[in-house]
Amino acid sequence: MKLTWLMAVACHTYKPILWLLYLTKATAVEDRFQKRYHLLVVVNQFPLSASFRRNATGHIQSIEGVSLLILDWIADRYKFDYSLVAGNTTTIEDVGSKPGHITNMQKLKADVMIAVMGLSPGRLVKVEYVHPWIFSPGAFLIPMPEGWQNNVDAVIKPFQPLVWLGLVIAAISITVALLGYNYLAEKKNKLIDNREKSGPLQIVVVTQDLIMYIIGTLLNQGGYIPCKITKIRLLVGAWCLLTLVLVNVYNGILISFVTTIRPTPPIIDSETDVGYDPNVYLVVNRGLAGDVWFSTAERGLYKVFGDKLRAYDKSKCNSTAICVEMVKSLPHQHVYFNSLHSVQEIIKQDYQQTKECKLTMLANTVSHPASWGVAKKSPHLENFNRGTLRLHEIGLVFLWEGWFTPDTRPCWTRKQNSRRNKNEKKPLVRLSLDNLMGAFALLIVGSIISLFVFIMENMFSRW
Repeated sequence: MKLTWLMAVACHTYKPILWLLYLTKATAVEDRFQKRYHLLVVVNQFPLSASFRRNATGHIQSIEGVSLLILDWIADRYKFDYSLVAGNTTTIEDVGSKPGHITNMQKLKADVMIAVMGLSPGRLVKVEYVHPWIFSPGAFLIPMPEGWQNNVDAVIKPFQPLVWLGLVIAAISITVALLGYNYLAEKKNKLIDNREKSGPLQIVVVTQDLIMYIIGTLLNQGGYIPCKITKIRLLVGAWCLLTLVLVNVYNGILISFVTTIRPTPPIIDSETDVGYDPNVYLVVNRGLAGDVWFSTAERGLYKVFGDKLRAYDKSKCNSTAICVEMVKSLPHQHVYFNSLHSVQEIIKQDYQQTKECKLTMLANTVSHPASWGVAKKSPHLENFNRGTLRLHEIGLVFLWEGWFTPDTRPCWTRKQNSRRNKNEKKPLVRLSLDNLMGAFALLIVGSIISLFVFIMENMFSRW
């Protein structure tokens, strides 16, 4: 009789016991423990895949992760026992005299290697690839931007440079036109004074202090024009209408820039910055997927990454800790590439140790397959391929990924979480000196210019 069966999975980090219903073509309950063969499995520690929990003496107490659940499911489906051997290396390939995962598997004559192994022709010669159990995008580990952008320039941000240029040209044009009229009016007044001292009605100038009138209208202060000539009043009226519109638009937009203080931009904004910014250095784990992909690429952006690795002698680290320290080092110039889940685990552990967000990441959109390995010409390859495909088909791998995905909050959250938070009501924030730094900067500059003019006037008056 066909039956469905239950399996209990105990999570050790304060998680309750989760019961999962597996919908399979299971055989009768009495046949479940009748195993036909025994496999030796080498398991390597990797985020999401398998994590070791050790006691104070360093002995492994338990191993948990998505790969262990997959292995247990396939073992129950195809009726075999297995023994786990914990790997003691962190690289797939050999690094110098230190053997990698594949070499350890061959020395132990193991049947299966649990790993997160990227595809490459060189590895295919040594082991058989199981159908990929995970498709993970790459990610760049970057330092968290520190501090905030200077808000001194908030007073000039409401207008684009062309608007400011147009305003300066308009102010100069109106000033030159009115000064020219004042010059002609004063010249005619002198001629009238010389010819007829009895003095007929003289021509009225626009204003005696024209420069201050132009500045006053720009500052929304206005002024008095005694001249009543129609063409002059039309010209001055057009200038006043222009300043009325610009001043009100400026005041309306200014508040947005005054109250907004943005953090400093990250060291990179995209993958292209990694490849073409000469001030950014790329670092990877020696012998892992990033090193293999970039070093063997013959075209495209990965070829650019490979050229950058070859040009920098410290680009390949023998351990993840070395790469992370390079990312943290000052000045911030290094970015570290690895799989998304590896970078998430690094961010999580760093936050747990420091209680500060010193690292964040830039996620890649291209997903890369990762597989297990089995011995060459293994008769068990077909069972592992079929079991992995079945797990993907019923969605269990995706479910288990959610259980063991590292929590990177508050240092990094996915875009859908940030969209969800946009609708939340934000508390009111009182303006600080950082918001109004631009206004005080203008006051300081104006005071310095005023003091300079005062000193120069006194110097010229003494001379």
